[in-house]
Amino acid sequence: MEKRKSKKLLHSSLLRKTKTNDMFSYRLPNGGLITKTYITNEGQIKFDPPVYEQRYSTAVRIIEDPCWKQPLKKIVDFGCAEVRLLQLIRRIPFVEHILEVDIDAELLKVHQQKAIPLISDYLQKRENPLRVEILVGSVTDAVEQLYDVDVVIALELIEHLHKEELEKFPENVFGFVQPKLAIVSTPNSEFNVLFDGLLENGFRHHDHKFEWTRDEFKKWAHDICKKYPNYSVAFMGLGKPPSTHRKIGYSTQMAIFARNDMLDRPLRHEIVKNPPVNTEAASYTTIYAVDFPYNKDERSKEQKIIDETRYFISQSRHVPLYFNRERFIYQLPWKSILEYTISLGGTEKEMFDILEANGIKVEGDFIILPEYDDDDDDYRDDIVDCDDDDYWNNSAGSQQPRSDDELSQLTLGCQLNTSNTSYESEENWD
Repeated sequence: MEKRKSKKLLHSSLLRKTKTNDMFSYRLPNGGLITKTYITNEGQIKFDPPVYEQRYSTAVRIIEDPCWKQPLKKIVDFGCAEVRLLQLIRRIPFVEHILEVDIDAELLKVHQQKAIPLISDYLQKRENPLRVEILVGSVTDAVEQLYDVDVVIALELIEHLHKEELEKFPENVFGFVQPKLAIVSTPNSEFNVLFDGLLENGFRHHDHKFEWTRDEFKKWAHDICKKYPNYSVAFMGLGKPPSTHRKIGYSTQMAIFARNDMLDRPLRHEIVKNPPVNTEAASYTTIYAVDFPYNKDERSKEQKIIDETRYFISQSRHVPLYFNRERFIYQLPWKSILEYTISLGGTEKEMFDILEANGIKVEGDFIILPEYDDDDDDYRDDIVDCDDDDYWNNSAGSQQPRSDDELSQLTLGCQLNTSNTSYESEENWD
């Protein structure tokens, strides 16, 4: 009996392993989204922000996440409809090519103006090129326009596909396009018990062909990874349930498919460059295409990194927060330099090699600087040459030099603003 029981436990363990070996763990950076869900006095459920905004923001944050091991430059947004998501993804600085694709030509013609560059795009130009194309086409068509796509986005799309189209979706996305990332979302039918406005078809939208439970969606995703083993998948939910209904899950369920080389995992099959197109499918029809203005930077990657490092050093040295009093040195964290290096498609090793080649010393997590360098000679000379009364006078009119304690008090609270804050206002994309 014990022997039979142990075999059953072993079998169960293997089953669990089989179910999860195509998965990876993923969480949004910086703590994820801050959202609220509540029930109104009329008994209606409300989300703050709306769930569609949560989907858009999440897709952007996934793409911007520095955790990915390769650059993401070309994006296709399938089922783009009113072209709302474009207003966000076009602001990602490293994205250089965006395809907005939908089968509804008339809808695209109405909303094509959302791709037109704004006056602000000419006043504050991008550092990298960006081409945006509004295209009429199907997610099931294998066409040349989809060559070299890094990210596939399909938000609330698959539930609109007929059975034949749904079967072709994985073949085109994971077999033909072979993106580095694919972000797919669909309604969670278990959440529908909280909605009082379902249509006659029992769904949230008249064009929905189905709405899946969480288990059905996960099975679909795992089946894709089995058929295309170069991919692993992670799941998350958007539109959280009220505290009294946590068991039903989130309103929207999302799958993030990552190609294994983005996760430092081995590829099971070689990536096919420019696979054969579907000869029965016509190329996508262009409704509108535009190239955004940008400042062309002719510097090499190495030069950009060293220039950024020197600027960081010039802004950070002499900041008391970074001074090690025991060693009489400045220790400047190089994390921001690494983030900049990754944004250029570089690696941590490249950054260290460039710093070493340019005589910049690194110890552990810090760039190490002496208390003074050659440039400080001019600084000290300026102090010696300045008028004694002007230099030493304080607000009380005293002509005595400040004490060490007084000088220390002047530096309290002195911190370097190293944020990447941009004061360009976001236009209303609602």
